[in-house]
Amino acid sequence: MIFADSHILEFAFLLIIASFSIPIARKASIVEIPVLIFLGIIFGPVLGIINYQFSESLMTTFANFGIGILGLMIILYYESHGINFRVLRRHLSRIISLNTIGMIITALLAGLFFSLITGAPFIIGFLFGAIISPTDPATLLPLFHKIRIKEDYSGTLIGESLFNDPLAIIFVTLAIAIIAPQSSAVTLFLFLSNSIGFVPAIVSFLLIQIAVPSVVGIVIGFLILYLNKLLNFENLIVGLLLGVIIFELTFLEAINITPFPAIIATGAIIGNLSEKSIFYDRERSFQENLSFLAQGVIFLLMGSMLTLADIKNYWIIGVAMSLIVLFAVRPLAVFLSVFRIRRNNLSSPPLNRKIKTFFSLVGPRGVVSIVESTIPLAIGTTLGIPLLLRWGQTIEVTVAIVVILSIILQTLYVPMIASRLLPKTADEKS
Repeated sequence: MIFADSHILEFAFLLIIASFSIPIARKASIVEIPVLIFLGIIFGPVLGIINYQFSESLMTTFANFGIGILGLMIILYYESHGINFRVLRRHLSRIISLNTIGMIITALLAGLFFSLITGAPFIIGFLFGAIISPTDPATLLPLFHKIRIKEDYSGTLIGESLFNDPLAIIFVTLAIAIIAPQSSAVTLFLFLSNSIGFVPAIVSFLLIQIAVPSVVGIVIGFLILYLNKLLNFENLIVGLLLGVIIFELTFLEAINITPFPAIIATGAIIGNLSEKSIFYDRERSFQENLSFLAQGVIFLLMGSMLTLADIKNYWIIGVAMSLIVLFAVRPLAVFLSVFRIRRNNLSSPPLNRKIKTFFSLVGPRGVVSIVESTIPLAIGTTLGIPLLLRWGQTIEVTVAIVVILSIILQTLYVPMIASRLLPKTADEKS
């Protein structure tokens, strides 16, 4: 993609404006994420300096992925370096529960409320619920860097956000398969459905979306460790690993499989099992800086992607759905899915009502939802599907408002509720 001069100038403004979020946030004693979004709104729909079409194309379609997905790839890879396998193992059952029972409840309830408020058919509501169901690691990771809470709690919520994309993809695929079965976006699912039946296809599709990328990421991670020990890439280990995760993204996306488990697996292996050396330290430092840059651009673009017409036409629906998702759907999903599970001599640490309340109030939506929200209108326009043409814009703008408000509100109130609801020493007994 070749930008016109004005687009190059807008991209330059993005980088310059994003850098001011740090001193502004420091002066206001808040995290920089809501500052980035506010700056995006001011320089986007309010002042018109950052063009809406530029923001949307850069966020969702640049290089066929969008800066959103490319940036999330970088963020996930860097942050997965610090995954604690012990903590992940302790909370695996709870993470699985949140990412199955919790997400099913979220998609169904959010879809029901969307249909009731807008008058859309439930299948359209379910499509909205599916898009909005995953939580966002790009928001949680920098947020938990700023506040001090026990790793048992942050690890559970981060683990949920890192691994909940496959089921969200299945939900979106199911809805699209019902509304527009001729779409190429659901080819793999329809093949499985025609071959083994609808319900087995759901299970098989989920396993494929989790197992295949995980195996790819693990194999590549260990292969890199072996090759570097054998050949020693020195400073170019940075280029090798960046190229590898871009390859994982493009290869897996090309066969309609989510690449994020592969990227997370590779990052976790490199971060936890690589030998101590100056070159791996430099690679980690490079990825850290690239991750901060990606966060700045992504959240700034989120704020600039709305137009004044969008805000005028959809703000009531957007605000209503934001409050419902954050303070009704999310709490119900968490309280119905988070419980203590014993496995032989190992059990998930107990959670009392205060800790569950904290979990229920933390679940920002983000990049994946923004990118997936563009799919209904795109498919509707391409294939001439009346339902998607009628409701695609409503879904896209409402999701954007929910994402923006969820990020702003939660980055502001999570530090306060963490100090009130979470113990600072030993785990509280249920």
